[in-house]
Amino acid sequence: MVERIADGIYRIEVPLKGSPLRYTNSYLVMDGDEALLIDTGFNRESCYRSIKGALEELNVRNFRVFCTHMHADHMGLAAKLADEVLMGETEAKIVRETMVEEDYWRDLLKFYIKNGFPAKEAEKILSLHPGRNFWVKDDVEFVAVGEVVRVGSFRLKAIETPGHSPGHTCLYDESRKIFFSGDHVLIDITPNITWWPFLEDSLSSYLQSLEKVENLDVKLVLPGHRRRWNDLKTRVEEIKKHHSKRLREALSALNTPKTAWEVAPSITWDLVYTKWADVHVVQKWFAVGETIAHLEHLYHKGLVGKKEENGEIRYFRVS
Repeated sequence: MVERIADGIYRIEVPLKGSPLRYTNSYLVMDGDEALLIDTGFNRESCYRSIKGALEELNVRNFRVFCTHMHADHMGLAAKLADEVLMGETEAKIVRETMVEEDYWRDLLKFYIKNGFPAKEAEKILSLHPGRNFWVKDDVEFVAVGEVVRVGSFRLKAIETPGHSPGHTCLYDESRKIFFSGDHVLIDITPNITWWPFLEDSLSSYLQSLEKVENLDVKLVLPGHRRRWNDLKTRVEEIKKHHSKRLREALSALNTPKTAWEVAPSITWDLVYTKWADVHVVQKWFAVGETIAHLEHLYHKGLVGKKEENGEIRYFRVS
């Protein structure tokens, strides 16, 4: 589906079959004979058909690709669509040097198991995680963008907003007051803030990134998922409150020393389930990753301690 948003800006709805996200919003910015595609969707045939069909409908043949971040639902098709992909400098470096290595996933698995994730369930992630199944499969050059991405008369300021990913980058058109938020700020759902080996405290990085953008002069927010909206500042404040509540829940759960796996069921998740055992293993993975991020934030704030015993990391309140 193609939707005209404003002069020279179109939204392409890219379906994410089987994902609770439902679809990715890919945006095409056009002016004269220049065009920029922002985010791509999964590396799946259904996503590819949606993108190619939209490009044909808009009669676009020459274009560049910019990916707000490294997740498969945003850059999975990058190599099929272009020989080089524009990204934020930090993200491009990590993708080039780390994410293409199989060791990355094995090390991540070991870390989650240390945090209490059952080993047998963790092993399933290697075949089920969309980040492995639908990520870039072909060679592509990841090119770091400068401070401004130019598309004809468009001047899109690149703003690095780490948190949801280590080098997530938003684009801001100051003259048109349009903000391409990627997954940094969403309206109907909150972005997943997980633990990253590249960030000391990913939640702290995320909260600082929210402050970086909340006072921008914005009249239209174009997110990576769900609907667009107008009031960026109010939504930023809502997300801050959401994480404050989640931090309180994590701290309250530590009546005894616990692993992140043991804390996760005590946190309120936007999932439909009656008991933790019913939650799909991929959703458990995302939930535990976010739990670790919140526990690590409390640790860096000096509110909890942690210790590793018998191969497991347990967090405890500091009295």
